[in-house]
Amino acid sequence: MKRQPDFSVLILFAALLFGGLVRFLPALMTRFPINDGGMFYTMARELSANGYALPATTSYNGLSIPFAYPPLGLYLASLLADLARVPLLGVFLWLPPFFSLLAIPAFYLLARALLADKLRASLAALFFALAPGSYDWHVMGGGVTRSAGMLFLLLAAFFVFRLFQQGDRRLVLPAILFSSLAVLSHPEVGLQTAGLCLLFWLSLDRTPRGLLHAFFLALGVFLLSAPWWGTVLAQHGLSPFLSALHTGQHSSAAWGALLVGFFVGDEIVPLLLFLRLAGFIYAVWKRQFLLTALVLFPLFVDPRSAVAIAHIALSMLAALGFLDALPALLRKIRGAADWLPRAATPVLAALAFTLFIECGLHDFKLVNTTLTADSRAAMTWLRGNLPPGRDFLLLTGWPYSMSDPVQEWFPALAGQHSQTTLQGLEWTLGAGFNARLSDLVELQSCASAACVDAWSARTGLGYDYLWVAKTIPSLEQDLRASSDYRAVFQSETVAVFQRVTK
Repeated sequence: MKRQPDFSVLILFAALLFGGLVRFLPALMTRFPINDGGMFYTMARELSANGYALPATTSYNGLSIPFAYPPLGLYLASLLADLARVPLLGVFLWLPPFFSLLAIPAFYLLARALLADKLRASLAALFFALAPGSYDWHVMGGGVTRSAGMLFLLLAAFFVFRLFQQGDRRLVLPAILFSSLAVLSHPEVGLQTAGLCLLFWLSLDRTPRGLLHAFFLALGVFLLSAPWWGTVLAQHGLSPFLSALHTGQHSSAAWGALLVGFFVGDEIVPLLLFLRLAGFIYAVWKRQFLLTALVLFPLFVDPRSAVAIAHIALSMLAALGFLDALPALLRKIRGAADWLPRAATPVLAALAFTLFIECGLHDFKLVNTTLTADSRAAMTWLRGNLPPGRDFLLLTGWPYSMSDPVQEWFPALAGQHSQTTLQGLEWTLGAGFNARLSDLVELQSCASAACVDAWSARTGLGYDYLWVAKTIPSLEQDLRASSDYRAVFQSETVAVFQRVTK
């Protein structure tokens, strides 16, 4: 008897193959870490130099910022560089997409547990792997923490779900292990992991046995993560953690944008949007409230990371939309029962191909967020030709400082102090973080030296040098015409001016 192909295995293989290609493509094209990672790069080097004991502070950007960030990804990157004797920048280039690839089979395990069906789980894994824009922050340089956090969150969620679903105490230890690794990887992931644990307990096992398992789970994570947070508390108290709480997006406007972002991704043709909405409606109709809660609950835990976490459940809902909701609707069409089974495979193949192409096109956007070779050369020149620690304002024309590669990599590569770099200040600015972010957005719109001077006087952020992207020609021309500034460096894309008078 001829054995029929297992379509669930084929779909999962396609998810791994094509999902891996779109995750590694940006690194293959740039050969430098995508977008961010400069602060983590500095911290990983400091870990190695400190004999892998947690330093009290990081010297990133010439500041004494508390070394409060969950350090697991930094340890992994630094150890890999030291043991394999490879450049740390290479680790920051390749490790994030590798972790992001591993997240696909981890997601499949969770989807199979929640959906109780291999075919639906494998299709959900395909949608998880090929959702344009969903993996951006995980394959960037800063993904050494974010992608590790997502991987361990998915594994933690799988074991915690099984623990409260089956009540098997043997699952307590792996649930503790992977929940602890998630907490030690990324601050927002740690919060979201705790939220998922709470949601699974409330949904599945509010019995005395479930309460006991939840207690041991919380106690185990508390103890395993204690070497990190205990060290930070001993060195700095609660202030870094209290400061970081102010960086979440808790305004009503932010919530509205996030709710839209739950369903709307970066697709040119919104196929996944349609499937997610169909699956969400279907899940409500079938009273599968845990899946719908997994979409919305992350918003209440931590709005800043809510969309990334909701993507987990939305991928499963998209699979239900394709395999359940749409067929149920189409069967109402006369004669659909005859052609619907035959159409499913070619339609799925066309859908997967479309998503793969869209992800590939989106990768070109990612490539354009990478620090250019010209900017890296300029930073190297500054390190070698100026005294270290000079105060710079970086005017790149990029409104959002936290996603500007020049802002983050400048302190790490130039050895100078950037007044406009926000990374790391979430641990020190407290309630002033969002105000500083707004100030930095305003600065990037300056087109004259007078505007820059007025901004500096208002904010109290003085400077010795200006880094000006040549995409702001009016500002560059004004500075060249002013006797208060002297050009000290220029390349095809950037000019650096020294402030002669203050």
